[in-house]
Amino acid sequence: MIKKLCKYEFRSIGRTLIPIYIAVIAVSIITAISIAMNVNYANINYSSNSVQWAIEMNVPYKLQQVFTFVMSLTYFAVMVALFVLTFVIILQRFYKGLLCDEGYLMFTLPVKPWQLITSKGITAFVISILSGIVSCISIFIMMIGVAEDRWTLLAQMFSFKNWSMFFIRLNEVIPLWGLYALEIIVYIIVGSLASLYQVYASMAIGHLAKKNRILMSVVAYIVISMILSFIGGIFGVFSAFTMQNLMYINAGEAFLHALLIFSIIISIIECVVFFVITERILSKKLNLE
Repeated sequence: MIKKLCKYEFRSIGRTLIPIYIAVIAVSIITAISIAMNVNYANINYSSNSVQWAIEMNVPYKLQQVFTFVMSLTYFAVMVALFVLTFVIILQRFYKGLLCDEGYLMFTLPVKPWQLITSKGITAFVISILSGIVSCISIFIMMIGVAEDRWTLLAQMFSFKNWSMFFIRLNEVIPLWGLYALEIIVYIIVGSLASLYQVYASMAIGHLAKKNRILMSVVAYIVISMILSFIGGIFGVFSAFTMQNLMYINAGEAFLHALLIFSIIISIIECVVFFVITERILSKKLNLE
């Protein structure tokens, strides 16, 4: 059933996000080409016997500069729209889908509240990753457009020899880089889910109020964030000293490992707590009036 709920969510979200994804990539390509042409114009060497030709070329060069400037502003606008729209959709799909009038329909389905919350969380997490991937692709395209020798840059970036040398050097400098990378990836995934479910729990708590539910959701989010910051500061220092006594490595490495491991554990606990809070409110205290 969760698979079917996610499929429904992706279809609804795709109608809005796919066009903005296409727009971001298209604008990135056009802007990169414009920048590359602008660089080519600027690199033209005028000889002393071609003054008239240089004057004739000045007009299209100015127009090219204006076009590049406009496309750069457009690129910035669509990138901002991408992140804002992704964030708004994540909030909207949960709030309108479960806490507003649409919730009447959703809770008539033969599914449990935890399944609804899980499907919302999965789709929100996936579209966040997709939006991040699209933004990274667009930035990569822009980098290629800015580079003067873009073919050499591409060859170096996709060179197996360069990557082999990079990892050999990385092993010499940071022998435990693989463990660090794994811990960071796990923390990013779990931390992102914890942040997502914190937003859901805040909206569910704010919905308990009879008036100003959106405002109360914001207040609940701020209060929860302050509590988490206070707890994290206390136990973060404690875990660092504990890990340093248990691990036969220097204090800096011990602190970093302790910080990552502690952050992962706390994020998992937060996920569970926020999920349970949201599920209990939707199951026992939900008021759609």
